[in-house]
Order: sequence, then structure tokens, then C-alpha cells
Amino acid sequence: MSKLIIANWKMNGSVEQIERDVSIYAKCIYTNNPSVILALPNIYLYIASQIKNKLGAKFSLAAQDVSEFINYGAYTGEISATMLKELGTKYLIIGHSERRAYLNETEDSLVNKIDNALNEKITPVFCIGESKSIRENGKYINFLDNQLRILLQVKSSFDKLVIAYEPIWAIGTGVVPNGEQICEVLKLIKAFVQNYLPHAKITALYGGSVSGVNAYEILNLPEVDGVLVGGASLKPDDFISICTY
Repeated sequence: MSKLIIANWKMNGSVEQIERDVSIYAKCIYTNNPSVILALPNIYLYIASQIKNKLGAKFSLAAQDVSEFINYGAYTGEISATMLKELGTKYLIIGHSERRAYLNETEDSLVNKIDNALNEKITPVFCIGESKSIRENGKYINFLDNQLRILLQVKSSFDKLVIAYEPIWAIGTGVVPNGEQICEVLKLIKAFVQNYLPHAKITALYGGSVSGVNAYEILNLPEVDGVLVGGASLKPDDFISICTY
């Protein structure tokens, strides 16, 4: 398997579920792979890391967010990239539309988070996506381009970068863009990186209502390097089905 499959659990899970599901993924040939990435709530990363090490599993771990502040300090409630690295975190989801909307993440905070991840050799998974109204008004290309330009403010250099296109109108709705729409945006992403960040190895993902039913078709589109999975990642049977593409 060469394409990235990221399970974004969001604010879900329990100790029991983590222990059960992570053990299942560690023993399954389709999910016991470095290209399968479990993005768990931070409080469960230690448990997942312990299970991973005990069973000698090959899947990777990701965090769903990181502090914009560096290393250590008087930042109550924050978790730094340095701390996440200690838990074996290889990837970091940054800029998800839910965090932008509900937690008012700013461009400056996103830049700082990306810098912090890169400084710890953690690969950012940078999310972009437009609303339904922006899509229908035909302004989505400019909107997505502006979101990508946040990357040009990052001080650290990119060796590799994962960018996930998650149209807001597709997240959790069951509505999925057609293949032409997905490929159009992923081509835009790859062209942007080639033009402005030519030394970075780019992996372009699609996310938004990915399921066991549609994953095969999406993953076999020519521009798709992987998928970011939401709700379906909470059900082992569904997630394993996605990983068998």
C-alpha cells in the first residue's frame, strides 16, 4: 500500500474502544502498514503507542492538533509538538475546517503550528476546503489558493507535506464531489506546491464522507494520493474495507 489512509477520530473514543480497535488494526494485514495513520485524541495517543510497540505494529500515529506555542511554558492546557513527538507521533492534522470554524484558528496560529511540527520532524497534514456557498458562487479556486498561501509564511523548510482537500459541504453530509471536481482541486494543490515549494514532496488527499462504499473509486482517481476518513474510521469493519482498496 502506497497511498495514505488517515483515520480522523475527532472527539470520539474511550479507553476500551482504543484498546480494542488499535489491537484489531495491529493484527490486520490491511491496516498494519505505515501508510495507515490513526489520528486519535491526544489523551489516547499514549495508549495507542504502547499497544503499537507491544504488538510490533507498523501503522503510524497522528495528532489532531498541536499548540501554537513552542516546546514548554506557562500555557495551561496546551500540548506541544515536542510532547507529541515523544509519543511517536509522525503526522499532525493542522487547519481542519472544524477547528477554523469552532475554535477561531487564525492564519498566524496555523503558521506557528506548522513550524512547530516541522521543527520536530513531524509531517503536517494541512487541510483546506470551501463552503457550499463559495463553491456555488464559483469562487472556490481563489478561496483555496488563498488558503494554500498560508504555507508561504512558514519559516521552516518543507521536506514533505500532506495537504488534504476537505470541502466543507461534503464533511459528514454523505455528499461527495465527483471525480472531476476532486481531481481539479488536487491538481491545483500539486501545481501550487511545485511552483512555490518545489523541494517539498507533496501528498494530496481527499476527505469528506469517505466510506467503504466510495473509497475504491476515490482512491483510484489519478490525482488522489490518499484519503482523510472521518466517521467511517470509528468502525473497524468500514475502515478496514477502505484500506483494502
